[in-house]
Amino acid sequence: MKAQLEYWIKAGLTNPDEREIKSIIDVFELKEYGKDEYFKREDQLCDKLGFIIDGSFRHYAVKRNGDEVTGRISKKNDFVTDIISVRTKSLTPITIKANESSQVLVAPIADINNLLESNLTLNRVLREYMAENIVEMGKMRILFLIGTAKERYQLMLENNPDLLKNVPLRFIASMIGITPTQLSRIRNKKE
Repeated sequence: MKAQLEYWIKAGLTNPDEREIKSIIDVFELKEYGKDEYFKREDQLCDKLGFIIDGSFRHYAVKRNGDEVTGRISKKNDFVTDIISVRTKSLTPITIKANESSQVLVAPIADINNLLESNLTLNRVLREYMAENIVEMGKMRILFLIGTAKERYQLMLENNPDLLKNVPLRFIASMIGITPTQLSRIRNKKE
């Protein structure tokens, strides 16, 4: 299982240091999450970083009226954490729950932070990962400001082509800020 993380690191970086890769991999341990099992609850600080080997997780918050709003889906070969909680060491309204049975390599944030002090490979991996996610979030933010629901749906499909296979449509609708009925109409027009 750890070989998948090693392969992902090597595929994303030019000439990563083998010893540093081993140091990264050594801090992760395999954990299995059942469907609907929590990676992080809204009333918890997030003190871990996961790398998804198989499965997916939904990041969501609950509005005052009880409605759940999905912000992100983390999937295979993706990191999973509540970065705001990790960075600020404070509670957030974000809950992260397994959409399906999932296998995740999990590392304590304390170990990750220690490695960041001296491991250039980990710094490069996280910098590239964060940059890609910031660009994706920025594009979605622009479409929320000036685009249409159809454009948001198309961007989401471009960035996550396999999402429709594993994630209920109501979560996808929530991610792009529309109702499931509106999403159904968009999808029917496309086909």
